[in-house]
Parts: sequence; structure tokens; C-alpha cells
Amino acid sequence: MTTPDQLGNITAAGFRFFDFRSIPHQYIEQTGGDFFTIIKTFEPIAIVVEKENYHLRANQMIFVGPGRFIDISDLRAGRGYLLCFTAKFYERSVGDTAIIHSPLFFGESPVLYHDSCFGEQVFNQQITIRLGRARMQGDYMFDLVAHHCVESLLLDVYHEVSAGDQVPQPKNTSDMGLVNHFSMLIHKHCREYTYVQFYADQLHVTARKLTDTCLAMTGKTAKSMILSVLVQQAVRYIKHTNLSISQISYEMGFNDESNFRNFVKKQTGHIPRALRES
Repeated sequence: MTTPDQLGNITAAGFRFFDFRSIPHQYIEQTGGDFFTIIKTFEPIAIVVEKENYHLRANQMIFVGPGRFIDISDLRAGRGYLLCFTAKFYERSVGDTAIIHSPLFFGESPVLYHDSCFGEQVFNQQITIRLGRARMQGDYMFDLVAHHCVESLLLDVYHEVSAGDQVPQPKNTSDMGLVNHFSMLIHKHCREYTYVQFYADQLHVTARKLTDTCLAMTGKTAKSMILSVLVQQAVRYIKHTNLSISQISYEMGFNDESNFRNFVKKQTGHIPRALRES
């Protein structure tokens, strides 16, 4: 029987599964890209998502949507697993689409979930060992088992998050997918591009279609969604780094510091210095 320590890392098309102790160096500090990320801990550990620190307790999971910067350099000192997958890997039904394109991965902040019953021994039996066995049975079997393992991690948390969500669930999953793909692109490109047409071109729709869909699904225009992510990233830099306001304005794609200050004041009601001191 394959044991957790003998398992090693598992990678497949659109899927990654790493023990904390053997995460390849190239994944330690990364932008999530197209990957949805789940981190499962068995002892307290710290990570950074979009410049914000998160201190995870034992037997906790954090869910991070695609396109978000993740620094997991402290994970190698702890016990747990890093699991990443793409929408192309996971989406096989309307239900799958609803789960991953939900506040579980696309809320304003990553979702933290604690389950004391799902400890290290149970996790290894239900996830780690099953993946190891399936890997030795060929690509087809591994694909089925890996999808089921991811689903088992998502379902309980998804239902809990949805139960507390007061926003009606979108009925059109294709529109929901469009909006969340747009959100993913914003997190990747908002520092370089703040105009709607760029994103519409990437998504192969008109700017009007994108704005109308965003309004129907979120109540926000496409432009306001772009600016919302941009200001969230700016505020994280202001509050959680030692960079000067001038340096941050450059990092955020502003050529002029005064324009950056005015942007932050308009979006938050506070000047950058006040945010840093708050």
C-alpha cells in the first residue's frame, strides 16, 4: 500500500498535490494563475495571500481563487498538503461549475474552514492514499479519483458558505463562468489594464455584453469590478508592506503619485497615509 511518506508529489493535467515538506521550489511564491488552490493544515502555519497574512490553525483549510498571489514559503516547516486544480480539470457538470464559481473561491477574501473531525489520519486515508493508489492504475482511474477527492473537500464548505450567502445564486452558469473568468483576469492584469475593452477582447465578448452580464450577476458594472480589485490590492500594499506610497503607486501601475493618492481617496474615502496609520 502506498503510504503518505512514500507518495511524493502528484502532478497531472490541471492538477497538483504536494506534501508541504516536498513542495517544488518554483511553487513556493507564485501567482495562482488558472489554478484554484486548497491548503490543508495539520498544525498551525502562516501564508500570505495578496500581501495579507493568514494564520491557519491545525485541521484548517483555506480556499484561494485563481489569479491571486500566494506566498507559501513557510509551509515547508509544517505538516499538511497543497492541492491545486484548474476549472478545465474539475468542471464536468452544472453542479461542478456552480461550486467553483461561487463565493468559496470568488469572495472578497479567501475562505477559512475548520473541521476537527477531518484530521491527519482521516485525510490520509480518504485523500492521500487514494490518490497514490489511483496514480498506479493509469490516467483514466486517477482522473476519476482525483475529481472525487477534490469534490469531497469542496462540498461541505460550499454548502456552508452558500447557506450564509444572501446573494441569490445565478441561474445561468455560462454567465456565472464569464463573470468569474473576468474576475480572474482582473486579478492578473488590473495593474496594467483598467479599461473594460481589454477584458472583453480576452473573453471574446463585447464590452456591452460583459458589463450587462456583470450587472445581472453581481449588481456591479465591469468597470467598477476592475477598480474594486485594483483598490483592494493597493490597500493591501499600503497596510501590509513597508514600501513608500511612491513605490506602491509605481507597483500599481500609476505614473504619477498624486494620481494614485487621488484614486485611493476617491475609492476608500481616505488618503493612503491615513490607511497605513489606521
